[in-house]
Amino acid sequence: MASRTPNNSNNETNPEADPPQPSELATIGMSIVGTFVAARCLAVISRLATFFAAPALGFYLFTTCPTNETFDGKKELKRVLRGDKLPEDDPNKPKGFFQKTIAKVSASIEAEAAALAGCKVEIMDLYGIVKVASIQHPMTKTAYFWLGAVNKWRFVMAKDFPEGEHSKKE
Repeated sequence: MASRTPNNSNNETNPEADPPQPSELATIGMSIVGTFVAARCLAVISRLATFFAAPALGFYLFTTCPTNETFDGKKELKRVLRGDKLPEDDPNKPKGFFQKTIAKVSASIEAEAAALAGCKVEIMDLYGIVKVASIQHPMTKTAYFWLGAVNKWRFVMAKDFPEGEHSKKE
């Protein structure tokens, strides 16, 4: 059996020999260090962007917050009751001409009845940035909520409230 001895004379005379490959551990270590440095740079950039963007966003919301007079409770309640705010695939949304007409008429009647029954309209101002409006419908025992921001009132949700909760507030 021939022993394996490195042939140093061949490596010394051959200038085109490949340089030694870096170890896998060194490569993984450099990758981890590079990842940490990149993550740290992104975190600093994110903090700077938040530092400059948050006041600008707050100022924009403050200047475009709708006034209390722009909230027409009866009109907004009619929109919700006739199904305008429902998604297109909702089975309760009126589809045809007759269904839409019937929904409009019934929404108008119910909104007028709620106004006569004394529905409560409350508008809560949150630091002048956004406003939350609510209408408590006394006949159906339902509270409807809108969010006022960027010069518009957007319907958020409707929630049923128990009988006792409504009588406590009065």
